Amino acid sequence: MTQDLRFNMPPGWPAQPEGWRPEPGWQPDPSWPAAPSGWEFWVPAGPPSPEPPFALPTSPSDTRPAGAAQPAGQQLPYPQAPATAYQPATAYPPPPGPAYQPGMAYQPGAAQPSPSNPQATASLVLGIVSIVLTSALFATAIVGIVLGIVGLVRSGRTDPPVGRGRAITGIVLSVLSAILGVFLVTLLSNAVSDLADRVEAGASAGAEDEAPAPDPADFLRVDAKQWDAIAKDPDRAKDRAIVVFAEVTQFDSDTGPDRFRAGAGVDRPGATLELGTNTVFVGDEALLDGVSAGDVLKIHAVVVGSLEYENQLGGVATVPVLDIARFKDVGYADLSKDVELGSTVRDQLGWVSLPVTVTNSSGRTVTYMVDVVAESADGSTSYGTGTVFAEDLEPGEKKEVMADFFDDVPEDAVFRVEKAERHLQ
Repeated sequence: MTQDLRFNMPPGWPAQPEGWRPEPGWQPDPSWPAAPSGWEFWVPAGPPSPEPPFALPTSPSDTRPAGAAQPAGQQLPYPQAPATAYQPATAYPPPPGPAYQPGMAYQPGAAQPSPSNPQATASLVLGIVSIVLTSALFATAIVGIVLGIVGLVRSGRTDPPVGRGRAITGIVLSVLSAILGVFLVTLLSNAVSDLADRVEAGASAGAEDEAPAPDPADFLRVDAKQWDAIAKDPDRAKDRAIVVFAEVTQFDSDTGPDRFRAGAGVDRPGATLELGTNTVFVGDEALLDGVSAGDVLKIHAVVVGSLEYENQLGGVATVPVLDIARFKDVGYADLSKDVELGSTVRDQLGWVSLPVTVTNSSGRTVTYMVDVVAESADGSTSYGTGTVFAEDLEPGEKKEVMADFFDDVPEDAVFRVEKAERHLQ
């Protein structure tokens, strides 16, 4: 059987209403006198014990009899707290007795339920669910963000804040889920689009396989102007059989075994990246076996249309698509054949000049850069190199420039083209 207890106020403390009990964590006012040593704060319920009168101390020099009146104008010193004065940092002792059991009557001093923040909890739960389901449930991420903000605002109205950590965590998880969901949806959309392009290209290739193969005589060698028109509007040039040159730039698992990307043009290139039109070539897997990046091919192909894909800069590129009928690996062109060396001329200082004639063999306006080396007949000794530029040559145009040598070049020296390059304007 549990005995009822009441709070026993120490002497000198303000009186409280009957039945008053301190709340959990309550502290007495530091200005109140300290409780006597060994004072029982909790005693069995009943009438309060009479409080002993609080006698004012007298001055050591006061010789008046006990109970005599205080002389006018004389003040007594205020009673000082004993050495064991109350320390505010010390928690007030809880009432003794057993913990609450079902069926017990409610005690006024019992702990009150802590304030809750259901919005913060819901935001945390929805944030976790959104991360797990990601793109499947965008709504959970949005609701999680909204509830997290509401919970965060609500936590600021309680002291201490309740649910602040849960609200912030829920907002962060929901935002991350939304970002991840957008990324996955974009990735999935691109994959579906690419798959659709592959299916469409495969269907077009299959339809053309059923048709009679074009006669090699029907493939036309187009000029630069015609190729530019095809590259600009491939769909309009659909079914045209043409001959082009291509330098393979990508042929891997990303392109698949039946197609590759290449720089294409009407001229056989003399150096890498000279062909500037990005083009997709498709063909039978067995036909393309052995092709690799860097190969320079002469291709007979049929224009099948255009293809859009996302480039590395995040934009969308539209390129022509050509179906390969046959091809040949031809390598880079020897541009030294476009250069002709004349006879040397010596001035009074002994410096040598050599006329160099350059002919543009391509179908575009280009600039040639030619290195000519002077060396001994057996090639063991070099006497210097002269570099010339033949600028802005139109297709078929010929131009003569002078290569100068300022080193000591003997009479029996021979001259040869060491390197020749051309660059599109």
